[in-house]
Amino acid sequence: MKLTLDELLQEPGRHDLLCPYRVLDLIPGFDGEHEQYVQRALANLHEVSELDWLEIPEPDDGLGSWTPQQALAVLTYGPRSHLNVELIIEIERVTGESLPRMEGKSRFEAAFYLVYLLPLLNEFKLRDVWTMVQPQYVCDPYRVDFCVGLSVFRPDSSGFRDTGGWERYLLEFDEAYHQEPANHLRDQQRDKHIEQVTGLKPIRVRHEEQELWAAICRIEQEIISVEEYLQRLLKLMVWRRGEKYIDITREDAQLAYTCDAAGYLHHPRQPLRDLKRIAKRLGLRVKARHTGKLAFYRFYL
Repeated sequence: MKLTLDELLQEPGRHDLLCPYRVLDLIPGFDGEHEQYVQRALANLHEVSELDWLEIPEPDDGLGSWTPQQALAVLTYGPRSHLNVELIIEIERVTGESLPRMEGKSRFEAAFYLVYLLPLLNEFKLRDVWTMVQPQYVCDPYRVDFCVGLSVFRPDSSGFRDTGGWERYLLEFDEAYHQEPANHLRDQQRDKHIEQVTGLKPIRVRHEEQELWAAICRIEQEIISVEEYLQRLLKLMVWRRGEKYIDITREDAQLAYTCDAAGYLHHPRQPLRDLKRIAKRLGLRVKARHTGKLAFYRFYL
């Protein structure tokens, strides 16, 4: 994507004001619901007191106009923000403007922290779960994005932590480049070292799945990975189990659709499509098979 400033301007010659409609229409696959998109972005931005000064107008009677920083805030904190990475970079390039960064965090890591992680922990607090979060947790020679602690006990004494009262979780926020093969391999090596040192396997939250991940944790009422959630769905579907495989019938697969409150599964009439997605995510193989007149799907473990 290569933009010129003229493609974004509200009116010729006014280089300080961008047209919201032009900006939003450049989002890949944008559905044309401009006001709805801005409303969802503003709902997220209300969690970010550091950006109150931007004063982005509510979409009551049209969207008005945006400064470059207002446009960048909407794109960074709007829904499906992983689709906006290239557009944000181009707006920064042609306008020379950018949002202030939180120390030690990328723009999207900061958005994840403020819009998804902190509200999730606040919901745990409402259930009398005590929480703590430490960004940039040191595990030499690495730093982990977030170390999160949860406890159902009130830490009212200095000896509390020594009693094992905290459950700790290490979270890594992964932008798209982490899925590239070379980076993925480095992440695996890094995670192995961190697990050996801390006894904790880092939970990797993909940028494009941050909303899904937060929904899963709310539903399960604990911090888990998307992969663990998918493993739980698989267990619900098992019809027959062997030493190195599990078999799932079409009928058994439907139970997972009923229990998938997070909405990961999309094709109840074609469950093999979703089973292939799960298999790819978990590093497994799945094939359609049959015995007599009974068709089933076999996962090779």
